[in-house]
Amino acid sequence: MNISSTSAHKPQPPAGWKEGVRQWVDKSHSNPREWLFFSFLVILSIGYSAFAMVAWDLDFWGGVVVNLLGIASMVLIGGLRLAGVRLSPLITALQAATLTEAFCITWMTGGIYSATISWLALSPLPAVIAYTQRARIAGLAVGWLLILGLYGYALLGGEIAMQIVPHGLIHWHLMMAVVIFAMQVALLYRMNTVRNHRLQSIQKKSRHLRHVHQQLKHTQQQKDLFVASVSHELRTPMNAILGLADLIHHDKSLSTEVRTKIEDIQKSGEHLLTIINDLLDHSQMEAGRLQVVKEPFNLTETIHTSFQLLKRRAETKPLRYTLTIDSQVPSWVMGDGHRLTQILVNLLGNAIKFTERGDIELRCTAETGTHVPAGMALIHLEVRDTGMGIAADKQHRVFQNFSQVDHTIARRFGGNGLGLSITQGLVQAMGGEIHFTSQVGQGTRFFVDLPCELTEAPAPLQAAQAPLDSDQAIRILIADDNPLNRQIASLQLRRHLPQAVVTEVVSGLQAFEQVRDGSFDVILMDLLMPEMDGLEASRKIRTELPEPQRSTPIIALTANTDKDELARCIEYGMNECMLKPFNRTHLVQRVLSYVL
Repeated sequence: MNISSTSAHKPQPPAGWKEGVRQWVDKSHSNPREWLFFSFLVILSIGYSAFAMVAWDLDFWGGVVVNLLGIASMVLIGGLRLAGVRLSPLITALQAATLTEAFCITWMTGGIYSATISWLALSPLPAVIAYTQRARIAGLAVGWLLILGLYGYALLGGEIAMQIVPHGLIHWHLMMAVVIFAMQVALLYRMNTVRNHRLQSIQKKSRHLRHVHQQLKHTQQQKDLFVASVSHELRTPMNAILGLADLIHHDKSLSTEVRTKIEDIQKSGEHLLTIINDLLDHSQMEAGRLQVVKEPFNLTETIHTSFQLLKRRAETKPLRYTLTIDSQVPSWVMGDGHRLTQILVNLLGNAIKFTERGDIELRCTAETGTHVPAGMALIHLEVRDTGMGIAADKQHRVFQNFSQVDHTIARRFGGNGLGLSITQGLVQAMGGEIHFTSQVGQGTRFFVDLPCELTEAPAPLQAAQAPLDSDQAIRILIADDNPLNRQIASLQLRRHLPQAVVTEVVSGLQAFEQVRDGSFDVILMDLLMPEMDGLEASRKIRTELPEPQRSTPIIALTANTDKDELARCIEYGMNECMLKPFNRTHLVQRVLSYVL
């Protein structure tokens, strides 16, 4: 019992020397510098041994001694490395030993006249494995300085006694060539090994990057699908909330109290819609798909409209809310009027939010002439307030996503921290720049510079001049699987078109059948429906039905803001798209534009 217990706790013998050597070889092989270091030691040791034997055979005792010392130095340097001495000083020692041996042999066999001068020229070769560029250059320089020294000595008339006759160096030359060749092979082999290793590493990284790219692409596709789904799911109920609130608000029989509450519902719904739009814009900016159009728009009118949108909010505080537009500002330019409105509303909204009393001013000037290309104008917009200001150490966070300069801001004023980030993205997408200055307690000034192409006012559109009411018996088909959407569209149309004949269906297939069997003036087509979606229904109407059904105007109703989705609507034969939640006035205008 005691014997077995003792043997169980008997210490294990250390690993064999073969295993240790194998581990060391594996380790050194993975390190190119280590591998070359020991390769040179082995090759030089074999070469020195061969030189010593040749010298012994020629009775060249000085050569024997020098080469035996060379062998001893190689063994000593290798042993120190195996003992754990750092590689860098040992590389220097290897260079010194190699140069010393080569110089001594060259000196004893004729100096600059000796055929072994080539060995002296190649002896600095171990310098290539030095750690620094300076050390490599120094190692090579020392070898050539020794050669130049021998050359100068000969020029000055110095004589060197040859301790071996030239024809006795035949074997020596052969051994020297073999050693040089072996060192070259070692270098080439290692260089090829390193090259293959790096090539394999690059190929591995390339495969990994392709895999990551595919994953990111798949993730982006899933994100786009999620955003489209969320957009549809959020905008659809918002269409019902805002649409019904609008219809109720215009009921003349409402009391003042009820009307005020309906207005509160509208304001809350519009605020929620703003948050939804901010999140969607942020997602599009992250994907690099933020939509900015370039079309003629009335710049001064857009600025006035943006200013007026926030006027009622500003009037709830003791503020001096002013607008200044310089006379040099052009009326019509090319750009995205909707996005400019979004920029100004964000900046003015922040100014009102963070200013309790004082001044808020929107100023617009334009720069033309020698510093601006012909046909262009540089529009300068400034939003100035006398609000709380932003501390200097917090200003770097102003344009960050989901960030506010102070954690108490969200509690005191609300907000999602996306407004200014989106504003910056919009300005940059329009080719402009935005910056600001601010001082705590004195206020903030935001500056927006937008390059705009000058243009003429376009011809007035018929829809803009069309009346909002008609007594015609307009035949309208509404295709939408959501009953609230159908109800709201129907009520909004009947408010302005009392004689309209509105037919409702719940799928694209039913819409196709109704158009095939009847006749309509306008079709309002949702995109996502059961049995057959709106796109396929529109394609079948355009390709399978005869005239006049084939040419019936189709207005797409969609909650998806993706520009590719809007392009597909046109590709499938729809006339235009309306984004949910749609404006009642705009809806009636678009319907009448195809009838009157």
